[in-house]
Amino acid sequence: LVQAGVPHGARAQFYYVLSGAAKIEQTGEYARLAGQEPLPIYDVIERDVARCYPDHVMFADADGAGQRQLRRILRAYAQYNTDIGYCQGMGRLVGLFLISGLGEERAFWVLAATIRNFIPRYYESDLAGLREHTAVFEVLLHERNPRLASHLAEQGCDALMYATPWFMTVFTLSLPWPAALRVWDWFMYRGTKVLFRVALAITDLASSYLLDACPTIAELLGFLLHIPPALVDADSIVAAATRVKISERHVERLVQRASASR
Repeated sequence: LVQAGVPHGARAQFYYVLSGAAKIEQTGEYARLAGQEPLPIYDVIERDVARCYPDHVMFADADGAGQRQLRRILRAYAQYNTDIGYCQGMGRLVGLFLISGLGEERAFWVLAATIRNFIPRYYESDLAGLREHTAVFEVLLHERNPRLASHLAEQGCDALMYATPWFMTVFTLSLPWPAALRVWDWFMYRGTKVLFRVALAITDLASSYLLDACPTIAELLGFLLHIPPALVDADSIVAAATRVKISERHVERLVQRASASR
């Protein structure tokens, strides 16, 4: 049922509950954070706010409610988690939450819970969690499609080069909007393993083209960073990801190995 897509009217509550936001929300804390003295990172946030979903009506106006909410949430998170502060990619998550119908304060708590529970250490200064997960993805890709994995490796096309925007924005930058929402519904329900299943689904769908028409790293990255929407429409990407079978235990072992090797 979740793979078929959560109804839009139910998505906000679905994300709020499944993310774990309800368990960490503190009454009055968001208002307190919003009232703190400005941090230097606010300048970086300001530059990125206008780049977040510029084609969506909610964020098109620089003085509109959407950009103001996005700005306040990102600033509040920088105050809430001073170890991370702010990192590019967070705005895509917040924008998705607001578009999905979450109010400003709840969107903040869903962001905090998502980072804590699903993608911890993705946004740290050394991107430790992201580096571990891209390393795990490379192992999984080699197990599933050794020919494609070898082709990418021979051209020097490291997964960190193309999977960074996939994982850091949980595919909101890489997939058409209907597909991204379907992936997010599934991600909230099943957790981090969905990231690997969707990434492998993309490479499954693109494998023939990457092998036959992308002989150089420039062509490989050009394709993987700008995936044709028709290749990864919502039904195709979910169907392909559903066919990817990986066990939680195997992923956990690979994550532990990647962490130990850093």
